[in-house]
Amino acid sequence: MIKMINGDQMLWGSATAAYQCEGAWQEDGKGTSIWDDFVHSNKNTKGITADVACDFYHHFEEDIRMLAEGGQNTFRFSISWSRIFPHDDGIVNEAGVQFYNQVLDICEKYKVLPNVTLLHYDLPSYIGADGWEKRETIDKFAAYCKRCFEIFGDRIPYYATINEPNHNSYCSYLVGNYPPNHVGDVQNLVKVCYHNMVANAKAIQEFRKLKLKAKIGIVNSGASRADILKDTPEYREAKRYANMLFHGWLIGAAVLGKFPDDLGDTLRNLGVDLSFVKQEDLDLIRENTVDWIGDNIYARKVVKPYEFGETQMVVNNDPHHSQALEGVTVKGLFQPDIDPTTRKNPWGREIYPKCGYDALIRLRDEYNNIPVFITENGHGMFETVDEKGEINDQERIEFLEEYLDYFAKAKEEGCNLQGYYIWSTMDLYSWINGYEKRYGLVHVDYENNCKRIPKKSYYWYRDYIEFQKNQ
Repeated sequence: MIKMINGDQMLWGSATAAYQCEGAWQEDGKGTSIWDDFVHSNKNTKGITADVACDFYHHFEEDIRMLAEGGQNTFRFSISWSRIFPHDDGIVNEAGVQFYNQVLDICEKYKVLPNVTLLHYDLPSYIGADGWEKRETIDKFAAYCKRCFEIFGDRIPYYATINEPNHNSYCSYLVGNYPPNHVGDVQNLVKVCYHNMVANAKAIQEFRKLKLKAKIGIVNSGASRADILKDTPEYREAKRYANMLFHGWLIGAAVLGKFPDDLGDTLRNLGVDLSFVKQEDLDLIRENTVDWIGDNIYARKVVKPYEFGETQMVVNNDPHHSQALEGVTVKGLFQPDIDPTTRKNPWGREIYPKCGYDALIRLRDEYNNIPVFITENGHGMFETVDEKGEINDQERIEFLEEYLDYFAKAKEEGCNLQGYYIWSTMDLYSWINGYEKRYGLVHVDYENNCKRIPKKSYYWYRDYIEFQKNQ
């Protein structure tokens, strides 16, 4: 176990997201979201919903108390837009505001610092699953954020505008497993990514007007450099394109206030019509950058020069029947490669702890050593409760130990790491993977009133935090 420099000053916590944990999908005036629409449609072939999820809506005090008793001093959660604005009329649902104020009250009670994301995939139904294709969503998102800033103010010390615009957009427009379920729709994928970044800047503009003491950021999916298994000019070129298209555009716009210099030419060469780009948007992005960056770190991207196939993204959401390995192909530029020497989890995701170190070094060297939070890091598993009623998730502990050692190494080398969040606080709805894929530090017995049972990893994390604070 490596000691973090200034480990006593780090924020140590875990993370959730509204749609994945709250449940109460129609309670207290909440409107529906695009995920409510999806899981209740014939597109949801598994028939699994998050109508109850792990019922955080009715268990939030228990969950935050357990989190605090586990040594954690911060909690990442998200606000449901449709719980605040149920309808497209600008009228605030006071019951929704009261719920989140109660969550913040309990955080204060247990001395837990909130880190709150304003949009974690769950656009309101009235915005629509294709909402980010439309420019008007930019203003509607900024208006929603502005109201949240006004309501919650400095009660929330860390705001994040959007969770993983890169991953969410790819799932929605390349894989087609997230709403609006488009497959290989590159033109709209690029427009959606662009609109997300303009909306991020516009929300930050509204945030700055209020002169809050709080800080604002955005959450990226995996900032580590793409890796290659051969050092040739062709492989290096594939790596350059992958770095630009996976996350360089997001971090560049959010942190530096500009997109990568050769992004436009690259997209035009791919046949993308960029007529939706406006100079006033670029000015807005330049003038409204983030205070911090969140990075959700699970695995690296391994690429090689393009050989065949259409532009697509592959994920494995059914490990019982599929051997598919995750990866993105961009026709003409690059495609996934496989390192046969590394471990893979049952969903085909590579376990490569050094990618966490690489991500932090990149943010240090290329993005002005901006303050960073590891906003998600975790390990999905199939789990069972033993005859003693306990869950021994030693495999998760080993995963976390390896990654945390690399995060500590990066911090020792000057990376501006401010906090760390395990995904997830408790077992929850894992999008289209349903409930079988478990990430939580706390087990949820979905068949028994969502009873909470701490796992071995919960106690391990408590002891890890104590060690970091006291050495």
